[in-house]
Amino acid sequence: MLDKVEKFVVERPDDHIASLLARFRELDIGRKDPKLFYKKTNLVRPLGERIAASGGYDLDDTLYYPDVCEGRYTTSTVSVIRYLMGCIRSDTRAVVEFGSGWSSNLFQLYVALGTTRSRRIHYHGAEYTDEGQECGRKIAKHDGKINYTAHPFDYRKPDASFLKDCKGHVLVFTKHSVEQVDLIDPDLYEQLWQLQADVTLVHFEPVGWQRSSALMARRAADDDKFFDKIGERLGGDVKSVDRQMANAAWWSWRNAYNTNLLSIVEDYTAREKFKLVKREYDFSGTANVLNPSTLLHLERRA
Repeated sequence: MLDKVEKFVVERPDDHIASLLARFRELDIGRKDPKLFYKKTNLVRPLGERIAASGGYDLDDTLYYPDVCEGRYTTSTVSVIRYLMGCIRSDTRAVVEFGSGWSSNLFQLYVALGTTRSRRIHYHGAEYTDEGQECGRKIAKHDGKINYTAHPFDYRKPDASFLKDCKGHVLVFTKHSVEQVDLIDPDLYEQLWQLQADVTLVHFEPVGWQRSSALMARRAADDDKFFDKIGERLGGDVKSVDRQMANAAWWSWRNAYNTNLLSIVEDYTAREKFKLVKREYDFSGTANVLNPSTLLHLERRA
């Protein structure tokens, strides 16, 4: 990835950062608020409300909006970037992504918010690999206006000390980054809880299957035979939640994904160190139905 970024910077010195994101198919800002039309247009609002209600939602939900698929009314989900935009406050001073890779999500959020809204925000890409950090630095330098810093970061030995002086509001998020680590050190959440700032923590991670104690027990026992059997019959009943979770657990086992994120979140919310604002299991499998995203939105007031 680093060589692609360097080539872009050299060959397209005047191109906007959005061009780079688009070339790498990482520009996923999505539409304007897709529910705004229904809220402002009385003619179609009743229909929009009924469509949302058919999925168990309403027009105030920040994740779902009315849609049509194959000739039928249904609900769809907004993009990750669009959801995160809704988490930005007037006093947001830092936006952090743990496991940021080359920070494509951070740069998308920056593009979506715009230079003016971003002028008071410090963007932090916390990434394990040197290449990911260096890519982020080169792209930020190419833009020239974004306040961005790349930090070395390891979920197994987390260090969020770069946030210790933050005031106001901090938005922290992750997107499919726990695929790279088996166990997260819970001290990361302790560090976030101790910040002298309001903290919004949003996870978009493939951990929905972790709500099954039976599947978790199989993973803990390293039951390879059990998961091999799941892999042999991935078809199954496409309408079964249990089958979907089993398939996702198989994918997690196959790639040695994380097994403790959900338990950490449940612990910190049970002890009321963080408030659970929204939890939506397996809400989107657009990229890979065997690896669906689960949304965990937490808040903590300083």
